Amino acid sequence: MENTAAKIRVSLREGLLEIEGSEDFVSKQIENLKDLITKLPAAPLPPATPAPPANGQKPPASAATLSEDAAKYVNIIAVEGAAVKILKDLPGSDKAKKTVNAALLYLLGKNFSGTEEAPFKELRKVCKDHGCLDESNFAGTIKDQKEWLIVLGSGKSQTAKLTVPGKKAAIALADSLNVAA
Repeated sequence: MENTAAKIRVSLREGLLEIEGSEDFVSKQIENLKDLITKLPAAPLPPATPAPPANGQKPPASAATLSEDAAKYVNIIAVEGAAVKILKDLPGSDKAKKTVNAALLYLLGKNFSGTEEAPFKELRKVCKDHGCLDESNFAGTIKDQKEWLIVLGSGKSQTAKLTVPGKKAAIALADSLNVAA
């Protein structure tokens, strides 16, 4: 007779109850654990949510943990951790309009990653990558969007974040680009 080491493994997260050993051992354990087995969830539990960082900001989202809202726009905005990339050409008849649209989409992506604001440096890079950076008018163009953007700080430490109407405008813009996707 073969002597197998007994082993029991329970994982509610995976919806798993594993018992290993002789047939007699397994039968006895099933009888002993019958109450527990009947109480196990029918489906595995969702993955554990990590505790929020101590600084109060949300942890960055990965592609696997994006919200339903963010998942709707994966063809428009790529979010990987704290990195955000706009995947579509920016609409707009001039550099100023494209700059505003870049800021709206980028900040929406930052929201999806768990960050509310972005430094002007990041917004400038997005505009440069999309060929709409007007270096001498950039800050003024962003600051003029008082209904949609809140500008914080001064000089090189300026940041921007979406207002509630700005977030609605960003979603409407993303929706319009998603239709064309």
